[in-house]
Amino acid sequence: MIFGLNFNDFRVLRNSFRMSQAKLADLAGISQGKVSRIEGGTANPEALTLNAICAALDAELILVPRRISGNVRQIVDEHLGKKAVSFGPVMSVRDEIFIPDGD
Repeated sequence: MIFGLNFNDFRVLRNSFRMSQAKLADLAGISQGKVSRIEGGTANPEALTLNAICAALDAELILVPRRISGNVRQIVDEHLGKKAVSFGPVMSVRDEIFIPDGD
C-alpha cells in the first residue's frame, strides 16, 4: 500500500469484470507477474503502470480528500456489489493541519 492506496482494489475491480491477471496484463502492456505483485502489495509500480492498469479496467486513478474517502469507498463498494463498510471521516491533528477545510 502506498499513500493509502490499497492495491488489492485492483484485484476486486478485475474480478468484477471476470478478467484474469493474464488478460489484464495483456491489456495494460505489463507482465502477469507484475500484475500479481501489484495486487499482492509487493510491487512499487510507477504512475504510468497504474494508469495503464486503470485504462485496462475502464477506471480512473484519482486523489480523494481523506475527509470524504469513506463516502467515496462506499459508493465504489455499492457499484461493485460489495457489502459496504462504514468509514467515518479521518479526524486527527495531522488532518486538520494538512487538509484545508475551506475556512
